[in-house]
Amino acid sequence: MSRFAVFALVLVLGACSAPPEETQETATLEELEAAAGPVAGPTPVLPGDIAKLQVEQSPAVGPVVADREHYTLYFSTQDSTNPPKSTCVEAECTLVWPPLLAAGGNIEAPGLDKALLGTVKRPDGLEQVTIAGRPVYRYVDDEQAGDTAGHGKDDRWFAIAPNGTKATR
Repeated sequence: MSRFAVFALVLVLGACSAPPEETQETATLEELEAAAGPVAGPTPVLPGDIAKLQVEQSPAVGPVVADREHYTLYFSTQDSTNPPKSTCVEAECTLVWPPLLAAGGNIEAPGLDKALLGTVKRPDGLEQVTIAGRPVYRYVDDEQAGDTAGHGKDDRWFAIAPNGTKATR
């Protein structure tokens, strides 16, 4: 179960567990966050950090680009490529699809065509990695390295192939 789902479950169970005639203390935001554990958000970037990308073979969808932790990267068909622009900027989206960030545009990607790599500035000023002009993201419900649970999600999210297109077998 994703961390986001656990957080939602804690909220629902908390709201349903008190009898109507009793009063119940309201939990603070900090208490709710602590109960749910950490939630996904943009991958943290420290000054001097380098985004590390690699090509991996997915049994489900063929060759894909993965991050330093071997998690599949995705793109949205709703994002624009010329010029690159992310449409996933609201918390509701970035909690499920955390953008891959690169401080100062630093990207290390052996096995990928460097001409396809770049960054786009997000509204918050952070730089998001692009492949062939497509901003890339992780998917919060990919539970382990190599998962491709986000491929085809909502018919708009797809694992990205090394050439910047939709991964296909």
